[in-house]
Amino acid sequence: MDIILLEKVQNLGNIGEQVKVRAGYGRNFLIPQRKAVPATKDNVTRFEAERAEHEKAASKNLAMARSRAEKLTELSIEISSKAGDEGKLFGSVSARDIASATTSTGVEVSKSEILLPDGPLHNVGEFEIGFQLHPDVKGVLKVQVVAE
Repeated sequence: MDIILLEKVQNLGNIGEQVKVRAGYGRNFLIPQRKAVPATKDNVTRFEAERAEHEKAASKNLAMARSRAEKLTELSIEISSKAGDEGKLFGSVSARDIASATTSTGVEVSKSEILLPDGPLHNVGEFEIGFQLHPDVKGVLKVQVVAE
């Protein structure tokens, strides 16, 4: 399936590029998320006419993501959870918990923007958690898990 990208998609391409993707990925993810449109003649001409608007919106989103990333890197989040004597948590601290604690400080972040490659946190301690707000904007958030 040939599509035209309406925004930058990581590991796929930039705005305005025509790329070939599997039909399911295009129909079920990219098109409903408004990240792409099918590459028909009408859509190609419409995109070329609206290219400046798409690029302006993309640069605005990038600037907003960079400003949020600066705020997040300055933050230090503290999450309290029940833990045993050896520092092992009864349960875990997930991306949802980190996102809600961050949002409560005033910086909006969703759980899909929090990167936990090793899974949820199961111990008490201080951790550096990665986040990705935009394909070009990544950073590190300091999270301290303390026992209740």
